[in-house]
Amino acid sequence: MKQHERSVWDLVESVSILFMRSYLAARARAFEHPMHVVRLLAQRDHAHSDCVLLERELAIYRSQRQRKPAKHRPHYAPQERAEILQLMRLRGWSCKEAAARFIVHPNTIRNWKRALRYKLRADQVVGAPPWNKLHGGVRWLVHEMRQLCPERDFGTRTIARYIMRSGIQISRASVRRILEEERSPNPYHGTLSNRTNRTAPAHLIHPRSPHHVWHLDITSIRVLWLKLEVAAIIDGCCRKIVGIRAFAKRPTTADIVRLIDDSICSNTKPRFIITDRGSQFQRAFHSALIQRGITQARCPARVWQFNAKVERLFWSLKRWWRVSLVPPNLSTIQKRLEDFATWHNLYRPHASLGTMTPSEAELGLRKQEPIRYTEGGELEPRITIKRQHVGDDPRLLYPVIKVRPKHHFAA
Repeated sequence: MKQHERSVWDLVESVSILFMRSYLAARARAFEHPMHVVRLLAQRDHAHSDCVLLERELAIYRSQRQRKPAKHRPHYAPQERAEILQLMRLRGWSCKEAAARFIVHPNTIRNWKRALRYKLRADQVVGAPPWNKLHGGVRWLVHEMRQLCPERDFGTRTIARYIMRSGIQISRASVRRILEEERSPNPYHGTLSNRTNRTAPAHLIHPRSPHHVWHLDITSIRVLWLKLEVAAIIDGCCRKIVGIRAFAKRPTTADIVRLIDDSICSNTKPRFIITDRGSQFQRAFHSALIQRGITQARCPARVWQFNAKVERLFWSLKRWWRVSLVPPNLSTIQKRLEDFATWHNLYRPHASLGTMTPSEAELGLRKQEPIRYTEGGELEPRITIKRQHVGDDPRLLYPVIKVRPKHHFAA
């Protein structure tokens, strides 16, 4: 390729990448839109573009496979043979058309169809039956949660945690595999151990009891033309937000001490508070904590993992804040932060807590043992799901799942 041809190609590629990024960004915002119609339009557009790209990808694979000699082509597994025969029936293909699409001889397709007529040879085509397949109601619940909660931060891990909290055993890998399948119809249409171990030794990074170690830090957020400072205190054991406050300017040591006093009044007094090496957490702050019977633990230099729990909280807070519409009013912003703290404490399950919420871990509630529902099992789940949110912010959502097990042999 000549030099001028390469420069033109680079220019065309750069322009196409710019248009693609803009298009994907607009579609991503449409996927998280609160209106159901806009989300459906985004899903339809996404499905259409994926279909076109998959057709091009399939044409490349088919042409590459056609160039190989017949004896070097890979063989189809029994499950794949059954899928091919099902596609023939659904699409109305003949043996010759199916053979042309899957690069086999038409007699091979005829032999597969002939094998289905004999019981002893049917396993060679359809394979063995799945004995550990999840119940259809559980599979419907996974797809329903994806439809009700299409937000980007509501991933497969979060879906699995909410389902396990409702008493159904499922893993993240199963959720991902079910979402890749075609959505099943609604089958109901028309019809943690105690974490408060007081005998264990105290530890700053992994405390064994709530309100023993608190993490405190400050971050910045932007609301239109305003830049605000947010100070947050999180419990090191149960990850509960015990205090959060917005400031119009950089808070002083007195402001942080007042936040700690308010948090102690609404909760209880901790033994340790972990801070970084900011200007607010120097000698005056240390003296104020000693007067209240609290020990300050400062992070070592360049060791962010020491205060990682509150940093993870700020990461979630900024992801939620980035797409929220908040008027530039300090009292309104404080109200939104309190709604976020309510959602975080009462309705957000944590993997480190065994899918429990911070409030449940603080009270030492025992986690419900999930049940694995399978097709043809003794128990059949009756599942209902409803989407709710905290306050007037649809981004602070949480699904309400109710499961009523029913025995197959019950009268």
